[in-house]
Amino acid sequence: MIALAKIPYNQDISFILVVVSFLLISLIKGVYWKHAKLFFMGVFAQRYANQYLREENAFTERVDLITFLLMCVNFTLLIAKLQSVMDVLSMVLVFSLVVLYFLVKIALIQILGSLFKVQDLAKLARFFSLIFDKTLGFVLFPLAVISYFFVFDITFAVLIISFSFFIILLILKLFWLWEIGTNSFGLSNFYIFLYLCVLEIFPLLLLARGVIY
Repeated sequence: MIALAKIPYNQDISFILVVVSFLLISLIKGVYWKHAKLFFMGVFAQRYANQYLREENAFTERVDLITFLLMCVNFTLLIAKLQSVMDVLSMVLVFSLVVLYFLVKIALIQILGSLFKVQDLAKLARFFSLIFDKTLGFVLFPLAVISYFFVFDITFAVLIISFSFFIILLILKLFWLWEIGTNSFGLSNFYIFLYLCVLEIFPLLLLARGVIY
């Protein structure tokens, strides 16, 4: 009886998060698509990212906030599914840890920028680091939905597809960060490699290890 009683309760919390994710995407498509399109296209061409940064205003700030929330919600849904997290408290904990991870990374980039007096570089590093994560969160929405509400258990297939998107966007992210560091700011390859390992690759390896095991 206890197990049966928990089923709708567990479905409710995942359904609420899916609805929140759907509302955020609807808000992006219906109100902020002009700026959001530039944002997502910045993944593939730097000129779109530069145009988005030049148009920095209240609309782009809202796009940044909405895409950040969307990323955190969808990452939470997929991590919770892979970890078989069902109850509300555990789901809230996963969401909080996802948000904390990105906030800590943003804070570290800002601190490094202030210490080495390269605030402009820190701003670009923060933007190009998050743009790929936010795009991944946007793309993963359909996978998050079907992983919870598909007739059959397709968790493994969702994991493979999600991992493929992750690898593609990670390679693009590393490429663009390396290009910006070397061509725009003339940084040493060693320092760029150190940054990528400490703030981009190593934390993701820890996160992947925690999700899988």
